[in-house]
Amino acid sequence: MTILNETIRAKLKTVSTATLATALYKRGFRQQFIQNVQPLHPLKESMVGEAYTLRYMPAREDLNGLAVFRDRAHPQRKAV
Repeated sequence: MTILNETIRAKLKTVSTATLATALYKRGFRQQFIQNVQPLHPLKESMVGEAYTLRYMPAREDLNGLAVFRDRAHPQRKAV
């Protein structure tokens, strides 16, 4: 994965969410947003950083008991 350098990070902090969503839409990326997200500290600066796409698959009760998820090293626990 490419690391986001500080120059690009600084530029992205000045871009509004609407502008970014429109730019993605024009390039064929539809619905690239999460609804109802609110900042913990509204007066702080914009959040910019790398993103990871996760695929969530619920555990199967017949294969994985709850003990599996008590392990902090389990991939699903680490991702969340």
